[in-house]
Amino acid sequence: MQNNLAKAVKKRMKTFKPGLKFLVYASVTLILSGVSFLIRDFLHANYDQQNFFLFSIDFVKNTGAAFSLFQTHTDVLIVVSVLILAAVVLYVLKHIKSLAMPSIILLSLFSAGILGNLAERMADGFVTDYIRITFVDFPIFNLSDIFINIAAFLIICKILFGNEKRNA
Repeated sequence: MQNNLAKAVKKRMKTFKPGLKFLVYASVTLILSGVSFLIRDFLHANYDQQNFFLFSIDFVKNTGAAFSLFQTHTDVLIVVSVLILAAVVLYVLKHIKSLAMPSIILLSLFSAGILGNLAERMADGFVTDYIRITFVDFPIFNLSDIFINIAAFLIICKILFGNEKRNA
């Protein structure tokens, strides 16, 4: 029964029209980047300088990229972010018919992270990082960074392991 259900769901996912797939991609991207802003603002208003068990909320202006690299190159970071985001959108548009819905969601997660940091960098000239891991010395980060890293990790896993043909 469960195998038949899985087959039916898989068949249904393949029948999504390209326009609907792109609508899902764009909607999820915009919603998640908006959620990133809302959570940042909510935490800033209610939990700034709060310590939790494994992490704390500490707001830091980051004019650089990951690990505070390229601190004096905000314009370059904006251009690179726009180029990467454009490349992802073009990839989605070019491969929309063959992309399964989980891949669409994964690319949306990646795009949301890029868009969230890009919008912040363009509006404020910096990105606000606020999640500090307290049990290990690790750079402070934000929700958009989490989106990017989770998506990048899963994309790498999909590339390395997702298309294997099993010989059983």
